[in-house]
Amino acid sequence: MLHRPARVAALLFLLSGAQLAWAQGLAPAARPRAPATIEAQSIEGVSEFEVTARGSVEFQREDLSVYAEFLRFNQEFGRIEADGGVRLQRGVDRFFGPRLRYNTRDDTGVFEEPTFLMGRVQVARGSAERLEFLGKDHLRLNRASFTTCEPGDKGWVIEAGELDLDYEEEVGTARDMRLRLLDTTIFSFPYATFPLEKRRKSGFLAPQYSQNTRRGLEIGIPYYWNIAPEQDLTVTPLFLSKRGEQLKSNYRYLSKDYAGQFRLEYMPNDDILKRPRSGYTLQHEQQFLPTVTGRLDLNKVSDDRYFVDLASHVRQISLGNVQREGLLTYNDSFYGMPTYLQGRVQRFQTLQDPLSPTLSPYHRVPQINFGTSKTEVAGLFDFTFPGEYVRFAHASLVEGARTSFNPQMSMPFLAPGYFVTPKIGMRHARYDLSRVGPAQPEHQTLNVPYGSVDGGLIFERGTNLFGENLTQTLEPRFFYVYAPYRAQDQIPLFDTTLADFNYAQLFTENRFAGGDRFGDANQVTVAVTSRLVGNGGQELFRATLGQRYHFKNERVGLTPTSPLRGRHQSDLLASIGGRFAQSWTFDNTIQYDPQNARVERAGASVRYAPEIAKVISASYRYNRDPVVPVRQVDLSAQWPVQPGWYAIGRVNYSFLDKRLLEGLAGLEYNAGCWVVRGVFQRVQAATQTSSTGVYFQIEFNGLGQIGSDDTVDFLRRNIPGYARTNPIDAKLVPQSMRPRLPFEQVF
Repeated sequence: MLHRPARVAALLFLLSGAQLAWAQGLAPAARPRAPATIEAQSIEGVSEFEVTARGSVEFQREDLSVYAEFLRFNQEFGRIEADGGVRLQRGVDRFFGPRLRYNTRDDTGVFEEPTFLMGRVQVARGSAERLEFLGKDHLRLNRASFTTCEPGDKGWVIEAGELDLDYEEEVGTARDMRLRLLDTTIFSFPYATFPLEKRRKSGFLAPQYSQNTRRGLEIGIPYYWNIAPEQDLTVTPLFLSKRGEQLKSNYRYLSKDYAGQFRLEYMPNDDILKRPRSGYTLQHEQQFLPTVTGRLDLNKVSDDRYFVDLASHVRQISLGNVQREGLLTYNDSFYGMPTYLQGRVQRFQTLQDPLSPTLSPYHRVPQINFGTSKTEVAGLFDFTFPGEYVRFAHASLVEGARTSFNPQMSMPFLAPGYFVTPKIGMRHARYDLSRVGPAQPEHQTLNVPYGSVDGGLIFERGTNLFGENLTQTLEPRFFYVYAPYRAQDQIPLFDTTLADFNYAQLFTENRFAGGDRFGDANQVTVAVTSRLVGNGGQELFRATLGQRYHFKNERVGLTPTSPLRGRHQSDLLASIGGRFAQSWTFDNTIQYDPQNARVERAGASVRYAPEIAKVISASYRYNRDPVVPVRQVDLSAQWPVQPGWYAIGRVNYSFLDKRLLEGLAGLEYNAGCWVVRGVFQRVQAATQTSSTGVYFQIEFNGLGQIGSDDTVDFLRRNIPGYARTNPIDAKLVPQSMRPRLPFEQVF
C-alpha cells in the first residue's frame, strides 16, 4: 500500500457488533468477509452504512485492492462505485480503466473500457470495451483483445467479440475470434472454446502443415477429444496434395496399474500407387501384481515403402524391420536371492528395398529368460545363474529351439586403490533343430567352460592446472580370459554376430554377441586410463589406451569360411575426451592396426556451446570395413546472426559416395512473444532414394503454435544441443510482464 504525504484521512471498517447483526439475517454465501480499509485525502459518511472518499483513494479487503480518485462504498450491501483512473487488483489479476461498479459480497460488477494484466497461468495483457465480473473466478469481456507481448509490441493479438473466462469450470469461450500477427489476420473462427489452468479440453487444435517432395503440401486440422481424465484421443484428417486424404489418430490411456497408446494411420487411396495404405502402433505397459509386469509393442505397416513415402509416426524399430513384441516379467526375491522369469514373443515385419534386399531376422516364438543371483555367498563369492529357452522360427532357414545356461561364480577383492575379481563360468546350450541340411544333426550340444581375472590399480595425486586444484588419476587394468576350443560350425546362427570391437568389449569373456557362439580364448587385455577430476567430482579430461594380447590363434568363427585372427595382438584402441573452458567438449577414438601401420576406425567430435541457443558441433567418422566403409563428416549449428535471428543448419556428407546424406538449413526468429521457424531438409539415405521437406511453424507464447507440430522435436533430433529460444517457464517471462510490478509500468 502506498502512503502519500498528502493523505489526510483513513478509515478502518472492523467486524463490529453491527456487522455481526447484519450477518445473522444473511445466507452463508453473503456473509461479510474480512475488514476493509480506505485511505484518501478526504472521507465522509457513516462507516456502518456508506462512505464517500475523494483524492488518491485506496481501498483494501483481503486480496482485493481498488485505487481511484473517487470511491463510494456501501458497507451494508458491499457495493463499490469508483471513478477516475480506477485500478483494480484481484489476486494476480489487475485492471485499469475509467469506471468501476463492484460488489464485494459476490465478486460481481462491471468495469468500463478496462485494460488488464492476468497472471493465473500465462501472463497476458489486453483491453476490452466492457468487462463483467460474474464471480470470483468468472469474467466476461466484450470486444476484447489480449496478448503475451510486451506493452507497445503489436506482435500478435487475439481479438474477440466476446470472451468468457470461467476459471471455476476451467473453460474459456471466444466468439467472433481473430488471431492477428503484425496487424494481419492469419486465422479467424466464429466460435472457439479452450482450456484454462492448463486443463485438457475437447476441441480443434491449431492447423498443421508442411511440404515434402513425396507427399506434397500436407495440411491437417487435429481434433482433440478429452474422453476422461485418464483417456484422450487426437484425430487428424490430413490432405496430401500428391497422395490424397489420410486420417491419423492417437489414443492414450492411463490408470494406476497400466498405461499405453494406440496410433493408427489410414489412407483410403494413395493417388500415386492407387491402393489403400495404413500403419499402426500399440504400446501397452501393465503392473498385474507387485511382482508381475507386462508390455506390448505391436507395429505394422501395409507395405515396404510406407516409411519412405509417408514418413509416419508409426514407430520403426530398426532399419528395415518393424517389431511386434509381447513381454511378461516376474521379479521377486527368494531367500535373499533376486530372481526373475520373463516370457517373450517377438516377430518382425521386414521392409524390403528392391535395390538392396535383406534377409529377415528370426522370430522368437517364444523366448523364456530366467535367472537368479546371490552376493557374498559364505562371505566370499558372488553367484549368478541365468538361463534361456527360445524357439527360433523363419520362413526359409533352419529352425529350432535353443536351451542354454550360463552359471558364473566370482570372488571380488575390493580395497581402496585396487581390485581383483577372478571368475569361472560354464556356457551350456542344447539345440533341437528342424529343416536342417543333409549333413547337419538335428540335436546338438555345446559346453564351454571359461575363466577370467579382472584387476586394476588406482593411483591419485593432487595437481594444479591453470590455477585450479585438480585430482589426477592413473588407472592401469588387466583382464585375462581362458576358454577352450569347442567345435561349433554345425550350430546355426539364430541371433549371433561378431561383437563390435570397442573398449568395453576388451573386458568381456566372449568376442561374439548372441547365444550361438562362444569363442575360444587364451588372452590378456592390458589398458590404462588417466583422468583429471575437478573439486566437484566432474571429469574434465580422460585418456585411455588398451590392447588385447593372444597366446594362441582363434579357431571359432561365425561360419566355417569366416576369416580368423592369426596374430598375437589386437588392434590398439585409444580415446581422449573431456571438457575445457566450460564451453568446449570433445571426444576422440581411434582403432589402430600396428601390424599394417594403419588406422582401421576413427571418430572425432567437438562441440562449442557457450550459452543456450548457441551451439556448434562437428564430427568425423572413418571406418576401413571392406563391406561397409565409412568416411563421413557431420556439421551442425544453432547460432544468433542478428538480434532475435538464429541460423540453424546441418550437413552430413559422405566422402566415399560423394553425396550429401542429409542437409538442413533454416532460420528462427524470436520476436519476444512469438517465434517463427522455417527449415528446409534434404535426405538421401540410399543412392536412388531422396526426399526434400519444408517445415514451418509459428509459436505464440502462452497460446500455442500453428504449422508443423513436431518442428522443435525434429530440430532436437538433428542438431545436438539445440535449444528453444523462447522457453515458456514462467520465471523467464520478461520483467515488464511480471504481475507484481506497479500499474504504471504495465500499462
